Amino acid sequence: MKRNKNRSTSNDYIKNEEMMPLIFEYRRSGLCSEDLGKALLTIATNYANKGNFHGYTWKEDMISEAVLTCIRYMHNFDPMRFEKPNPFAYFTSIIRNAFLNYIRKQKKHSIIKDYCYNHYENLAEEDFFVDKGIDYTELKNDK
Repeated sequence: MKRNKNRSTSNDYIKNEEMMPLIFEYRRSGLCSEDLGKALLTIATNYANKGNFHGYTWKEDMISEAVLTCIRYMHNFDPMRFEKPNPFAYFTSIIRNAFLNYIRKQKKHSIIKDYCYNHYENLAEEDFFVDKGIDYTELKNDK
């Protein structure tokens, strides 16, 4: 399938020229429009399909977390500070960092789940629990 390169608005690619009016509208009103949310979702979805993020089973959760992080830090992007503002690069870097943070959190939870699965017989002992929770210092010491 060939892409039409003359087409200004595409469903799978966001241009800076398309994002700038949405950013100015956000800065004027203080509210994130649906079009800006869709643009951020498109950027995050396309970035998640890159090879280094492609194989994760919780990719949709990762994308949602990235869009939420973009909205959280959208107010820091000031197009007036730059001669040639690049909102695409700004939000792509936020999305990349959000993906890496989400993967880091999931790996931490995975280590905890693996430990609990492998040591399930020890979980019944009273000294493993501290105030009805798992003593995470035990997990750090067993590494």
